[in-house]
Amino acid sequence: MTTRRETHAESWLCSVVSKTNAEDPAGCASSFERCLMVEVRLPWEDEVARSKHFPEGLWKIVEAARARGLIGKFTAIVPDPEYSREGYTRFLYFRRPPGPFAAYEKDDFLVPDAWLVPILEALFAGSDELSRFERHRQDTAHLREIMVCTHGSRDACCGKFGYPFYRTLRYQYATPEGLRVWRTSHIGGHRFAPTLMDLPEGRYWGHLEPQAVESLVLHDGPPSDLRRFYRGWAGLGSKFEQIVEREILAREGWEWTKRPKSGRVLKEDGDLIEVRIEFGGVDGASGVYEATVRSSGSVTTLESSGTAPTCEVEQYVVSRLERVL
Repeated sequence: MTTRRETHAESWLCSVVSKTNAEDPAGCASSFERCLMVEVRLPWEDEVARSKHFPEGLWKIVEAARARGLIGKFTAIVPDPEYSREGYTRFLYFRRPPGPFAAYEKDDFLVPDAWLVPILEALFAGSDELSRFERHRQDTAHLREIMVCTHGSRDACCGKFGYPFYRTLRYQYATPEGLRVWRTSHIGGHRFAPTLMDLPEGRYWGHLEPQAVESLVLHDGPPSDLRRFYRGWAGLGSKFEQIVEREILAREGWEWTKRPKSGRVLKEDGDLIEVRIEFGGVDGASGVYEATVRSSGSVTTLESSGTAPTCEVEQYVVSRLERVL
């Protein structure tokens, strides 16, 4: 039985407010060209770089790489009893390939703890020095990586809703042959918890519910059934492109995720936005979608859990979607 006190407490959880008010998560995926993920032992602070087990010298490397445009996103991941190794640190580096694409390229290294900073320096220097560490490169190009935000010290929702969702994915769906599931630090959008990143595709999902797991992991059933959970694809730079891409995924089915694609906003005229998505395919077929996105009003949401004031966020719908080529 839910008590009045529990109900009041949940009213200040940002994910509860967002979901209760039917905030649409589409278009809120963090776009990036390169993403670095590094194992960091728990516990984590609100700002993960201040955590007591955060590797010495790592944040200086991250800031320098960011300044040069070599990292667009950084997160920590929790070492896993099966995936990790005592005395070693794993890092994953995802890179956007040139031109239209369907998935990010991945570097996976498992290195002695003391070598983490030197190997990252070599990686970002783009020098031949990286060849000295090739024996630590892991052959995991075939593995899908699902990253579930469980950063409860950043926002209570990620612990309360993210961690149980992580456990379901990790212990019921992860397989040595095809899928690793990780706990990660803040990935953005905690008001959509439980939220995750599906890599190397780079798709974000949020407000997830148990009945969505099977279809999301196995691509079993039409993606249109998951429409309300889809936040967007990191490969597109604007929220309007991401909103349109969701409608195309719902129309085309899971094969759409394998097609290289790119997008751009053609025109913004007040509350009307024109978007173009171009795509190709392994079968040689290519095409173009054009769409109109319009404002549909706003909803009240809470950006972070606690006593922060609520705010209004604009909502959008696709009023026209046409394949023009």
